[in-house]
Amino acid sequence: MKQNHLKITGALILCALFLTLFAGCTGTSLDNESSVKNEVPNDAALPDITKVELYHFHGNQQCYSCVLLGDLAEKVVKKNYPDELASGKLVFGHINAEDPANRYLAQKYEVVSSSLMIGVYTKDSFTKQDLVGLWYRLGNEEEYSDYLTGILDPILKGGQS
Repeated sequence: MKQNHLKITGALILCALFLTLFAGCTGTSLDNESSVKNEVPNDAALPDITKVELYHFHGNQQCYSCVLLGDLAEKVVKKNYPDELASGKLVFGHINAEDPANRYLAQKYEVVSSSLMIGVYTKDSFTKQDLVGLWYRLGNEEEYSDYLTGILDPILKGGQS
């Protein structure tokens, strides 16, 4: 009886450790995406956009998926938006949210784990969104690219690809 209790306790400790180690790699819940999605201006509000930031936030240590999330985003932006990057209308960066030098950005975007965040500036406002849906497209580069350009095109190009 005592031996079974020890096995169960050990299994629970291992599960808790596993969840703790990988909690930062899961992003936020799907429910968050639907509730936050409306914060980014829709097509009707696009003419006032002055700048768009796309940041891959990460910690000091990253798992394979966290690295891939940022690398694919960088590839998509460099391929599809070179003019916007050159002009400064689009800013992309890999930001270590644990680095004290990046504290302001991490707080501004309310970063809690590895994520790809978009921030849209208009002359009067700033809105942000955690692009959670990209986590589910990491296994298919084309689907990832289509999803991200589907978000960025309407904002940066007014719906014209």
